[in-house]
Formats: sequence, structure tokens, C-alpha cells
Amino acid sequence: MAGRESAGNRIGVEIGGTFTDMVWADAEGMLHTGKTPSTPKAIHEAVLNVVGEAEVDLAAIEQVTHGSTIATNALIMRKGSATGLLTTAGFRDVVILGRADRDHDIYNMRYVHPEPPIRRGMIREVRERMGPDGSVIEALDLDQAWREVEAFLRQGVDGVAISLLHAYANPAHEQALATMIRERAPQVAVFASHEVSPEFREYERSVTTVVNAFVGPAVKAYVDRLDAGLRERGYDGVLRIMQSNGGVMPARAAGDNAVRMLLSGPAAGVRAAIWFAARNGLRNIITLDMGGTSTDVAIAPGLVASTVTELKIDGLPIRTAVIDMGTIGAGGGSIAAIDRGGFLSVGPESAGALPGPVCYGRGGERPTVTDAQVVAGLLQPDNFFGGRMTLAVDAARDALAGLGLEGGPEAAAASILRIVNSNMASAVRLISTSRGIDPRDFTIVAFGGGGPLHAAMVARELGIRRVLVPWSPGIASAFGLLIADTMIDAAISDLHALDEGSLDAARIEALAARAASVARENGLAPDAYVLSVGVDMRYAGQAFELTVWTDASPRDPAALRELFEIEHRSRYGYARAALGVEVVSYRIRIVARSGIEVETPLPAGTGKAAHPIEIAIDGRRVCGVSLARDTLAPGARLAGPAVLGEPTSTTFVPPGWEVECLPSGDLMMVDAE
Repeated sequence: MAGRESAGNRIGVEIGGTFTDMVWADAEGMLHTGKTPSTPKAIHEAVLNVVGEAEVDLAAIEQVTHGSTIATNALIMRKGSATGLLTTAGFRDVVILGRADRDHDIYNMRYVHPEPPIRRGMIREVRERMGPDGSVIEALDLDQAWREVEAFLRQGVDGVAISLLHAYANPAHEQALATMIRERAPQVAVFASHEVSPEFREYERSVTTVVNAFVGPAVKAYVDRLDAGLRERGYDGVLRIMQSNGGVMPARAAGDNAVRMLLSGPAAGVRAAIWFAARNGLRNIITLDMGGTSTDVAIAPGLVASTVTELKIDGLPIRTAVIDMGTIGAGGGSIAAIDRGGFLSVGPESAGALPGPVCYGRGGERPTVTDAQVVAGLLQPDNFFGGRMTLAVDAARDALAGLGLEGGPEAAAASILRIVNSNMASAVRLISTSRGIDPRDFTIVAFGGGGPLHAAMVARELGIRRVLVPWSPGIASAFGLLIADTMIDAAISDLHALDEGSLDAARIEALAARAASVARENGLAPDAYVLSVGVDMRYAGQAFELTVWTDASPRDPAALRELFEIEHRSRYGYARAALGVEVVSYRIRIVARSGIEVETPLPAGTGKAAHPIEIAIDGRRVCGVSLARDTLAPGARLAGPAVLGEPTSTTFVPPGWEVECLPSGDLMMVDAE
């Protein structure tokens, strides 16, 4: 039975490339916000700064939840720890060779294989061999293995990854090797594949383990510094970290499970979008999160975001549970340029926070999406970022004029916005139409700094008629951290034909025992969580599998097959009754509901009167109004074109659309044409 945690003082803090955002729920459940510049040279200090600036009494705080891109950045920039890999003799080049494919780009003669996560000189072999059934073919030679470890120590490694052949079937050799290193070289972090990713497929398992070892020490050091800083200031609770699956885990587990943090920020945003949709009575949503560098989209039919078992970062396959999202290089900082064919392109290259868009006046010289927004009149130069920043319109115009497009800066701005909107619409189609889902049955939930600005235009291109803009959309990810549930995933490989024992009472008992062990490791009481069971299945002969989820109760093979074929039809449009079905792996998911009840502030309904503006949209200039979002009280309606400004974001209501402030204080835009 799931327990409910206290809904007292809680904080959610997310670190972005430019700013660090905080949402704080006080003892009464009322929300307060904070925002401060990020501190790249000492990342954890921004969290301490934003808490201090908000004058939060940490001694009274019951829970702090944090999300960060530190693991992702360390991997992409290859700035992790010095890492060595121990693998079975004869398999040294698994992570170098990878798979002999071009990753869905088979006709690209210039395809470049992803850079391996580790140099060949940092990979060493140990004499041992397990069979795929877990039988010992060759015993582990610990003396020879220690000589290889000593060589690593002379090379100055900070961490050692261990990925031995078929360790998912029998981890005994990995366990012995890890125990030896931890005893003889306690200063070195050790990461074994049966602990990080106990699944078959040697390449993916090895890469995941190496990446975890590469970023794990940096994540652990960062989390330890943050935890110590919070405790020095009076915090006495458990620091929690957002995972890519949309749930949180205790910070003490972050270092050993760093790969679970790779998409923590976007996952928190999806979790927030689901919460806002639920409170407004919505059931089917598509999330649109536009930031400075990229746009993330996800789909949640019935307010359930699907998860997948693998993501790719910088071309590397990482086996970890993650919310199924699509990401494109379309953010406010995405650079517009003329390509070698003479065509206008937008992104994925970004101006970033520094120098940033030209209109920021920080040294940027290349035109960006934000510059196009300014020239089009969608961003008001004197009221950007709550009036704390003035945008240089003339500089943005000059930058767009430099593209040399016919029609001048306004035409260039219109073209840039059309391309960005089209790219976002294509990303939505990939997670909806391409999977047999009609996006017109969904409502877009738009957040991030730029999501509400583009969402209605993207929706119209897709035939979607409603867009929800939640409270304070620019800090939605921080809000998602505040309300997220604790969620821990684990996997167990067991390849066999679907039969009576696939999910019988004995199997359920074994999975429940494994779940209880995972719960204890993460500080959860036996009655504090709900257990779900996932079964990875495929048709015999297929290369990859689909996961079906069910509750922790026995299922006969016919029922399991029916669940699999429903999922197969949904994903691929067909099922094959004549083909046999195989079970590949089992998954357990334990969820402890947060139980937090919060209330977002309602708009005051007062503020400066709306003033007329001109907006260039779709190649024509139209007259509209600009006003503060807080001016619209619950029940108020406004017809577009209109620009609604607030400190964290800007909402654009196009011609033919109407916006209403709902009783919750959230905005609903509706296509009135």
C-alpha cells in the first residue's frame, strides 16, 4: 500500500545554463519562486545562492529535490573522470566497434561513427568466461585481473568499469572482481555492469557501464558538495535527485546511478505538465518545452508519459529508463544561417547563453530565433525578463538583414519563425502520427522560456485546437521537481519463450523480493510504495522488444501475449498470431507518491493597461495588444493577436485564437476559427 508523505515545506531547484530556478512550497502549500544566475565554475553554489536570496529557512524544509545537467554535460564535453574498463579476454574492442550500422542513416556515405566513450588504451582484458546460460566456461583468474588493475592505477584512473561477457546471466565473476578492487584500491570508484545495467546486449551494457563510471565520480562529488552546503545552512532532510524516468531518487544513490540523471531537467518538465493538465481536467496532452538551445516534446495519453529503456546521448546508447521524448535543436539561441545550397537553415547550432542572441547585447553577432522574435514584435524589448533586461531591436534587425534575404529583416524573421514552427511540428508528428496517434485529439501544454510563444502556431500547423499555458511556465521544470514522486526502476534479463512460468506466482514473488531489496537500498519502507512489473517481449526472430506494464499479480501467457500484441499494433500497426513470442527481460518499478498538495498564486487581475503593438506574422503586419499576463484574472478572455508578458516567459495569441484565464489561473488558448 502506498504511503503519503507530508505536504510541508519543500523546495525544487533546477540548474539551467543561464539561470537557476527554484520553486518553494511553504507549510500551507503556497508557492514562491526564486531565480538567480547559474555558476558554471562551482555549479552547486547557484542552488545555495537561490535559496539564500529567497530567505528560506532550511531548518524548516522537509525535502529538497534537485535536477541538473551535470551528467549530460560531462559526457557530451568528455570532461568526466579518468576511467578504465575491464572486460572478458577477446572482447576488448566491443565499445570501440559498436554496431555495424549507420543508425537509421544507411545511405549517408559520409556517416561518422559515434566517438567511443573511452580510448582503447584504457581497456584491459581479464581471463574468464561465462556462457549465456550463466554457466562458468572459464574460471576468473583474480591474480591476472589484479595485474591489469595495477596497470590502471599507474595510469591514474579515478574509476573502473567492469563489463564481463554474459554477466547479466551470472554476475559472480563481476562480483568477485569488484570486491577485490574495492578492498585493495578503495580510493577508486568501481562500477559493475550487473549493478548498473543487468541486461543482455554486450555493446549497450558495456557503454552504459563505462558512461556511468565516466560521469559517476563527478556527479557524486557535486552532490556531496551540495548536500554538505545545505546541511551547513540547517537542512536536515534527504536531498533527492530527479531521474530521466520522471521520478526522484535519494542523492546518496546518484553517484552509483549517474546515467539515470542524463535527462533530469526535461523529465521534470513533463512531470509538471501532467500535473497542470490534471488540475484543469485534461486527459490527453503533448508537451512542448522550448528553451535556449533545444525543444523537447513528449506525449502523455491519459496523462501517462510512456518510458523507453534506452536513450542516445552524443550517439551513444545508454540503457536506462527514460521518459520517451523527442528533442530538436530549436531554441531561442538557435542560429539562422544560409547553408551551402543557398537555403535558410535554423539550428541546431546555438549561440548559447554567452554570447547569446544579438539582441542581448553580450557580443553575439549571428542572428538567432530570439532576434527573429524581437523583430517580429513577439518579444517586447522594454519588458523582457520582467523588465530586468532591455533588448537591442536595431542590432537584431541588422543581424537579420545580414542574411541577405529578399524583403529585409521582417521577411527574414518570418522565414525563421516558420522554419522553427515547422521543425517543432515535425517533432510532434514523430511522437504521435508516426505511431498511429492523431495529435488533433490532444492539447499542447507549453512551457519553458519559448514554448508559450510558439505553441499556438505549432498547434495550428498540426490541427490541434487547444494550448494550455501553465502558471509560471519558464520554471515548470523546477515545479516538476517539487511535486515528483519517488520512482526507482530495475531490470532483470531472462530470455525464454513465453510460457506458463513467464509471470506466474513464483515469478511475481521473486520480482517482489527484488523490489523490496531495491526499496530498502533507497530508504523506502515496505508499505510506502506501489510495485509495477514490466515484461520485455518480442516475436521470435525480431531484433528488439517492446515493454508491457502490469500490476504485480500473476498473468497467464495468453493474457501477456494479448498485452504485447496490443502494444505491437499500437507501435507498428499489425500483429502476427502465427509467430511465437519471447520474453527478454523483466522490469520492476517502485513508486512512492509524493502526496504534496500545493496551490499556485492566482493572477491579481490588475496591472498596466494593454497597449497597441504591431506584429509581423506570416508575412503580414497586424495590429495587436501587449499586456502583462497577471492582468488577466480568472474568467477573463482576450482575442488575438496579443502578447502576454511575464517574468519567466511570453505567450503569443495569434490572430484567430482566443485566450481564457481558467479558474486555476492557467491560460487556455483556443483556435476560434
